[in-house]
Amino acid sequence: MPSAFSVNLPRETAFTRRVLFAAEIIDAVTLEPVTKDIKVRATGLRNKPVINASGIFVWLEEGAARPLDVVVDASATQYIGATVAAPVPPKKSVRIELAPRYGYPFQTGVSALRGSLRESRFGTPERVQDAEVWLQWSDDAGWMDAPTRSTTAANGDFAVLLRLAPDQDPNPHPSGGWNVRLKVRRDGMTRTSADIPFQQGRINSAKEPFAWDELTP
Repeated sequence: MPSAFSVNLPRETAFTRRVLFAAEIIDAVTLEPVTKDIKVRATGLRNKPVINASGIFVWLEEGAARPLDVVVDASATQYIGATVAAPVPPKKSVRIELAPRYGYPFQTGVSALRGSLRESRFGTPERVQDAEVWLQWSDDAGWMDAPTRSTTAANGDFAVLLRLAPDQDPNPHPSGGWNVRLKVRRDGMTRTSADIPFQQGRINSAKEPFAWDELTP
């Protein structure tokens, strides 16, 4: 999830290097910087970024060249990679949150759902890959999208995170916990699951795979 943040360089560095733009890449679960085992590049630029003392990826000016996208290859990690648009001047920074994969080592107190997506519940268990998935939660104002979105793996597995602000209070589910729904987007279509009882501060596991043909358009 991209957003702006301020970039501050030491005075001596600012004199010797001309910063074009910067990207803060963080773990969507812990909100901590991610710098290891990922490959980061900017399309439209020739050089690789440098990582400053704060763990921020910084690109220096390359004449008149301008970045188009920031591409994060996280295939060697438990994160899902991301591609986001580079900041448009006068903005010079972007924040990128890396969503967790199914096998991400969630810590105690995190609210998330692990599940799997199939084409149909019956017949050949055809897995759905590269579908965008996220959670919705409801309150008196209606249904709200969780900001972090994930992607199904080659075997259809996924993990979706629900991180709420302190003043957000989801409606309860009749079976206990919060009332949430799974949203799935693929091939330009978005579908929604039935309501799900969701336990706060736990890694919830779907008992059965979700079936694309059973989701509501």
